[in-house]
Amino acid sequence: MAQTPSQPLVWLITGCSSGFGIGLALLALQNGHHVIATSRTPSRTPHLVSQVESLGGKWHTLDVTSPEAVLKGKVDEVMSVWGRIDVLVNNAGYALLGAFECFSDAECRAQMETNFFGPLTLTRILVPYFRSRRSGTIVQISSTTGIEALASRSLYSASKFALEGFSEALYNEMAPFSVRVFLIEPGAFNSSFADKLSTHQASMPEDYKGTSIEEVIRTVEEMKGGNMRNDVEKGVRAIWDVVMREGLAEGMKEEFLRLPLGVDAAERWEVVGELRKRTWEGTRHIWESCELDAQKKQGGC
Repeated sequence: MAQTPSQPLVWLITGCSSGFGIGLALLALQNGHHVIATSRTPSRTPHLVSQVESLGGKWHTLDVTSPEAVLKGKVDEVMSVWGRIDVLVNNAGYALLGAFECFSDAECRAQMETNFFGPLTLTRILVPYFRSRRSGTIVQISSTTGIEALASRSLYSASKFALEGFSEALYNEMAPFSVRVFLIEPGAFNSSFADKLSTHQASMPEDYKGTSIEEVIRTVEEMKGGNMRNDVEKGVRAIWDVVMREGLAEGMKEEFLRLPLGVDAAERWEVVGELRKRTWEGTRHIWESCELDAQKKQGGC
């Protein structure tokens, strides 16, 4: 059976200017919950701000790359709206694609600041609060690039692999305190995410012409304008069902850390699983050779 909360939940959601962020904000409001939607520049999406506020939600300016003291002040500010936060959704992020050697140090750090250190800091601020309450939900919007690093996605994958590793450890740390952690791994959805992708096509050395990097970037360019395989509204509903333990997730015997979203996401899981199995089998004679022999185990010479 679905477990309906005894009172409306308070959702703090980053990156609400499009996609999963605004979708979750509106769905939560439509279901009678409280929402603090955030984005870096709310003035760019006045229609979304009005839509959220007309449903009783609040919209705050939040740059996840701000210093920790600034983010702590912002969390305190939004906490005062309804007196608590029940669900944190770290959705803000972007992707920088291209040949790794073309990225500047500033670009590398900016990608990690937004996609990894921002979510990490917001999570760190709220974890003591959730732990002390023995309640809370942390939703990290990751990507299939967090389980498989394709050519052209070195920086983006690095940021998502970091988010995945951190969140998996946190999942295990928070389990004794009834704090839930989810990693959402979407495939290609018909949101504006692809339209905001930044590429280094023009600056790539000639050697990369015709390689997998150029092929991946061309595929991404074809996705712009919403030419995707998956429906973002259905993806939002799936996330909602898992968090709320209803709909598609009702009656599930086990609550999983990772949620692949879309058949294409599941396909990447299968590819990665097969590669790991081949690696395990193909290197067995090597990793087995490293075991301490019986004589040394017994303290012999």
